[in-house]
Amino acid sequence: MNTRLHIMHKHQGFTLIELVIVIVIIGILAAIALPKMTDLAGNARAATIKGVTGSLASANTAVYSAAQIANQGGATGSVSACNATVGTVYGYAADSTELLKCVTLSPASDFTTTTANTVSHAGATTPASCKVVYTAATATTPPDYTTTLTGC
Repeated sequence: MNTRLHIMHKHQGFTLIELVIVIVIIGILAAIALPKMTDLAGNARAATIKGVTGSLASANTAVYSAAQIANQGGATGSVSACNATVGTVYGYAADSTELLKCVTLSPASDFTTTTANTVSHAGATTPASCKVVYTAATATTPPDYTTTLTGC
């Protein structure tokens, strides 16, 4: 009697080539995704400064409206707006310190007011290059908000 025994072995696991291919694919994905992930914090700070700029402009619109209602559109004055008395120049906030009476920067530790008209992001790589500068109104021009986002 000729009996043949066949022993079947089931192989479990991955071959070396399969592991290498997976590692190469993961490496390629990491090389593409890592630069995008590392700049997310800078992008968030830049977006925050843009948000502060918008908040300052909106608050100044409210100040201007209150000044017009109170007939305080002259060269200098003050108006009651945002539950505060805000110093005005031609109906707009006289400087960012006056304007910040109407805007709450939160958390306050994230921001620095370096001069009367500059708000910087304290956590930026270069805070002096991650800022908004408020230029007060004149008799012929409305206020201006200049953002610098290169050092965020």
